[in-house]
Amino acid sequence: MAGYVLHHYNIIDRSRIEELGPRSLPIVEKYGGDLVVASPMKTLAGPSSYTNMVMYRFESFEAALTFYNSEEMIELRKFSSQVIEGFATVVPGHSETESVVKSGYFTSEAVS
Repeated sequence: MAGYVLHHYNIIDRSRIEELGPRSLPIVEKYGGDLVVASPMKTLAGPSSYTNMVMYRFESFEAALTFYNSEEMIELRKFSSQVIEGFATVVPGHSETESVVKSGYFTSEAVS
């Protein structure tokens, strides 16, 4: 089982981008996550306007959601919105996908 938090983004303030990692990693570790990817990216097929990606892995989809919705992350997003623009998503690992789909997570407007 696993859950992932993915961020696809462009850097809008290069003078402060180096602050983002040191601010986020202690929060990731507190919630039991691991940094899997932190890299520029190159789109090989299809359009994408984003040039960077960060991916964190957690023990479950629920753990990833808990991390993403934590007070610490809500506070960090205030800073990160000044430094990057893009989108974030929380997705289940393959073994949890069916149960998350059946839960209505992907179709319910009330789920964050």
